[in-house]
Parts: sequence; C-alpha cells; structure tokens
Amino acid sequence: MIYEPIFLDGTSGVPMYRQLYESIRDRIGGGELAVGEKMPSIRRISEELGVSRTTVEQAYQQLCVEGYLVSRPQSGYYVEAAIIEKKPAPPAEPDDSETLPGVRYDFGSRYVDSRSSDLDLWRKYVRAVLSSEEIVSSYGHHQGEPELRRQLAHYGMLLRGVNSTADRIVIGAGVQPLLSLICGLLGDKVQRVGIESPCFPHAERVFRDFRLDITPLGHDKYGVTPRELYASNVNVVYLNPSNTESMGRPMPVSRRAELLEWAENTDGIIIEDDYNGALRFRSRPVPAMQGIGNGERVIYLGSFSKLLMPSVRISYMALPPELAELYRSRGGSYNQTSSKIEQLALAGYIRDGHIEKRLRRLRKIYSEKSDRLISLLREYFGQPAGIRLAETALCAELTLDCTESARVIASKALESGVRVIPMDSSGNGAKFRLSFAGIPESDMREGVRLLHEAISPYCRSRT
Repeated sequence: MIYEPIFLDGTSGVPMYRQLYESIRDRIGGGELAVGEKMPSIRRISEELGVSRTTVEQAYQQLCVEGYLVSRPQSGYYVEAAIIEKKPAPPAEPDDSETLPGVRYDFGSRYVDSRSSDLDLWRKYVRAVLSSEEIVSSYGHHQGEPELRRQLAHYGMLLRGVNSTADRIVIGAGVQPLLSLICGLLGDKVQRVGIESPCFPHAERVFRDFRLDITPLGHDKYGVTPRELYASNVNVVYLNPSNTESMGRPMPVSRRAELLEWAENTDGIIIEDDYNGALRFRSRPVPAMQGIGNGERVIYLGSFSKLLMPSVRISYMALPPELAELYRSRGGSYNQTSSKIEQLALAGYIRDGHIEKRLRRLRKIYSEKSDRLISLLREYFGQPAGIRLAETALCAELTLDCTESARVIASKALESGVRVIPMDSSGNGAKFRLSFAGIPESDMREGVRLLHEAISPYCRSRT
C-alpha cells in the first residue's frame, strides 16, 4: 500500500492533512506513484492511518488543486502529473538489488549459504548437457523442456502436493516473466488484483505494468479473510499461503478451504506463490494450497533461486486445465526465457534424487543459522524488541520503537558496514528484515553488535 510508509506525527505542530499531502506529493514526484495510477479510497487511508476522513479529503483536495491528482466521479482519485520541485536527495538506503561497497556484514537476501553450494555436482550435469551438440545447437521449447516438466510434475507432487501434469507446467526465468504470461492469458478477465500487504514488490510491479488495479486486502491472524475478499470485488488474488505476512507461518487449512470456496463462488483465480515452501525447517512443510480440491482455481508458482542458487534462473507454474489449454493454443507466439542448458541440467539433478538430499542439508543449515541470529538479536536488543522468524523467507524481522524511520536508520547502519533491509511498518517504530541465508555464522555477532550501535541512538526505549 502506498500509504504504509507514511508516518504522521501528531506532536509536530504541522497539520495532519499537510503532512499527508506532502508525503503523497513526494511519492508522486519521486516516481513511486505513476501517472494514471489509482489512489486508495479516502475511507481506506483514513482507517489504515487512524486519521479522520476530513484530514484525508483536505489532503486530496490540495493535491487536486495543484494538479497532482484528479478526481473522477464514481471512480476515485488518480495520479494526474508528477511535476514537483527538486529537493535534496534523501539519505542513501540499502538496496537489496545491488552490491554495495564497504558492506562487511550483509544481512541482505540476495545470497545463499556458501556451505550449501553443489557447484561441483551442478557442473557435472551442465557438462553432460553441453556434450550433446544436438541439444546446444537448437532452440528450447517455448513451454520449457519436456524432460524438466516431467520431473517437476513428479517433484511438485512428491514434495509440495501439487496436482499437475507435465503438459500444464510452464517454465520461465523467474517469477516476473511467468506473472507477465499469467496477466496476458487472463486478459480482460482480470481488472483488479487483491494482495496481502506488503506484497512481493516484483509481483506488484508486473501488475502495475499491466495497468491493473491493486487492492490491498485486510487480514486477521490467519491471513487474508474471505469477508475482505468478497467485499473487495477482486477476481484475482495473489498470496503466499506457505508464509503469510500477518503470521509469518503457514495459512491454516481451514482458511485455505474458505479462500478456495471464494474462488469457486466468484469465478476467481488464486495465484499461489509458494516461495521456498519446501524449505520450512522448524516443522514439516505444509503442502501447497493448489493440491486441495481439483486445482482448477489456483495457479501455482514455484522457484529454485534459494533451493539451488540465485544465479540459476528457473521458476515454473502449474496452470489450471483451462488456462493450460489457452497457453498451448498460443504457444508459438512465446519465447522461452530460461536457459535450455540449465533446464536440462536441473532435470537430471532432480531425476537422480539430489534435490531431496539438498533439501535435507539446507533445512539443517538454516535451522542452525536462524537460531543463532534470533539468539543474538535477543541478547543485544532485549525485551523491547519485536523479533519474528519469517521461516520460508530465511529472515528474521526486528521491530523497534524508534524516533527515525527504518530507512534512515538502515542508512546509518550501512555507514558501519552493516546492511539490513528496511521495511514499511504501521504506527510508530522501525522494522527491519535480516536474512540469515548468506551471511556466515561467524560474522553474525559482530554484525548484530554494530547494528545495535547504529540503532541505539534512535530507540525510545534504549536497548
């Protein structure tokens, strides 16, 4: 939601409507809100930020007067223009999409544990594929290599309970290309996409590129609620039932059944992003939502970025029968985005049983590392800290009552050589995500100590 990063200070002396107006204006000027994008309703912002509707109306009216927004009767408010006076650049913040110089203790999420690497074994399978001149001198199949799709159908059923056949599986170089295909296949059937906030930003970007309305959905302790879904009038919802944002753990089976009933009753579609669903290590992995019932209302997305290594760009989706048939009818119009060589190497790797062995090893490694990181966070930050394990994301979330935003504090930590990912949080406080996947266990104590030094000056309850 665009308004989650907004923090209003009732003690600052600046009128609340003015603070809200300036926050939205700055986001338009900074490109976070694109021209033509629909704004959240006055009621929704009022409820989420805990301010009166009059406050929101005043802010919106001022933005309309200045030409940043336009009000369309019976439709809502839309971004009209992004002209804004230039301001000094904000403090640099850690960006998880690039490698930054001077980072000694990296709690970012773009790495995996070096001990888990199967490089020698992976090279063996790649070399085996490269030895076939016929294979490397021809284009790959637009839907993905048939041998890999057969292996994924078996792997998906065995390890995730996914009910699919090889002819309904489509392979791509990451989740974004697959989401683009989904949006194209659904076409006019989808105008509004419901998401549990915060949503995977790369997914949200695809939806925005297709000019779809994005509706943040309310949730309770079990995840997105059926009542919210019915009230929202969305016909597609994007979820990660293996690790709900509201709980940090799997969505219970009862709630999954309720959401599947919503899809049946409304002719809706659920996009299930099962990111790292097989990597759960505190308890037995919960089977995918797609395997409940006949799977005709769920599009399943799976990835190997953390299971193998981030540089191997292979993801896949299992389509419902109707969409799979539509895809095949258009097959000649699509190009495959994932390397044919890597696809065939992965097919052999799965066929020979290495994926299951790797899963067992990774679960042990990440269980030990998560315990270590959470222990250190409790030692240094104590009781005032909110600490939560996001298991399948391979991260710990740290929430503190601070006088500055998470972004500002993360930039201060970066000056000490520590990289953490700032997150948006509602109300007072700052929230950070620390991945334990890539950082060596031997570096964790010093990294957490330096992070504590950087954060302490901004904590209301000194840690």
